[in-house]
Amino acid sequence: MMARIGLLGRIMLLLLGSLSLMVLVTVALDGWQRRQEGPRFATRFPRVDQAASIMTLLRDAEPVLRPAILKAVSGEALRAEIADSAPDEAGLIREPRLERRLRRMTGAPEGLLRAYTDTAMLHPGVDPGDVNDRNQNGPIGKLATATYRLPDGRILVISAVEKHRSIMPWLVGQPLSLWVAVLGAVVAALVLVGTRHELAPLRRLTEAVTRFDGRAHQPVATPKGAPEIRRLSQAIRDMQDRIVGLLGERSLLIGAISHDLKTYLTRLRLRAEGVADPERRDRLVEDLDAMTALIDTSLGFARGTAVEVGRTAVDLGDLVAVEVAEHAVQDTDIQIADDDEQDAVVAGDAVALRRVIANLIGNAVKFRHSSVAVAVQRTGGLCRVVVEDDGPGIPEAERAAVFSPFYRIERSRNRETGGTGLGLAIAQQIAEAHGGTVMADASPLGGARLVLTLPAIG
Repeated sequence: MMARIGLLGRIMLLLLGSLSLMVLVTVALDGWQRRQEGPRFATRFPRVDQAASIMTLLRDAEPVLRPAILKAVSGEALRAEIADSAPDEAGLIREPRLERRLRRMTGAPEGLLRAYTDTAMLHPGVDPGDVNDRNQNGPIGKLATATYRLPDGRILVISAVEKHRSIMPWLVGQPLSLWVAVLGAVVAALVLVGTRHELAPLRRLTEAVTRFDGRAHQPVATPKGAPEIRRLSQAIRDMQDRIVGLLGERSLLIGAISHDLKTYLTRLRLRAEGVADPERRDRLVEDLDAMTALIDTSLGFARGTAVEVGRTAVDLGDLVAVEVAEHAVQDTDIQIADDDEQDAVVAGDAVALRRVIANLIGNAVKFRHSSVAVAVQRTGGLCRVVVEDDGPGIPEAERAAVFSPFYRIERSRNRETGGTGLGLAIAQQIAEAHGGTVMADASPLGGARLVLTLPAIG
């Protein structure tokens, strides 16, 4: 049954169920209170009416019967006793309205009985100092003590008994607003817990989709939640299958194109070598070399998301050293910072990461005026390769755009300075596949500062 109810329906059921629970608890507490207080709801003045009955009974009874009557009428609400004199009125407040009611019910003349309340039984908002001015506005407190002079001159004293046997009567006696607030908080907590439980499969799906990079399936457990979530998880699994299949087909297509293009380019180069005119031959070879380089970089960028990243330990310092040595053979002076840092070891594909470093250093060498500086750093759980030059730099407005495919700051088609516009795009692509980033900034040397950041291991 629950398997057919949607996510919205489940949340509504949780809310309605919680509200129903609140109503049931409120009704149960109200009924319990009514049973506990019994006849209090039958009349507006239960203690006054009971006290009047006791006065009438003892007034008309024989003196010898009074002890038995006193024992019988004293209970949980009132306690009756006969004294020779009136009790001390200290701490008591006269209640003329209750006295008038007692006189009407007992038929006693004025002066024979008195009724009192005390500060503990005053209604909320009543100032004990102002009671004499407010007696005409209605009762200002509950009956605390009543006295009645019997025919033999003795004084009947009736005292109210306050119950303090447990915390439950105190709790039930609290204002309804307090119970509504408490039960509302309970309802909110129940809805929150239930909603979190129903939305937990969505969080797991979000994590699986976030981890998915198109190279391999991410496990998506079949949730036992709402039908919408189950259908969504199945759709995500199907989507992963399609993406992985498409990328696999793309890899095969790229490989085939690369093989066929290089085959024809090789044939063209061989034919160009046979051209008799040296100037024409050199131009043909130069164009073929440029075409080969363009095709290699373009295919490399297209292949980037299809190549699965290896998980071997790679020392970035070693890769930088090898690449700097390659440039030293070409008489390019590159300074390597000697900061005595910890080993900058990351998990990844050494060939791909060397290509990133080669692209960053090659970019700096291409645009430098005179110097290039490279530093390998490790800070906490991150490793960085920082490449700086003293060239023209990258304008702040274009520091994000330079990582877009085929974007070039230098707009010319000059092969020496223009390039293909794919070097930094490929570097960023490989870095992101390794869980890292490549950022561009201004260098203290005056040119560009490119920073490769990767998560460290070890």
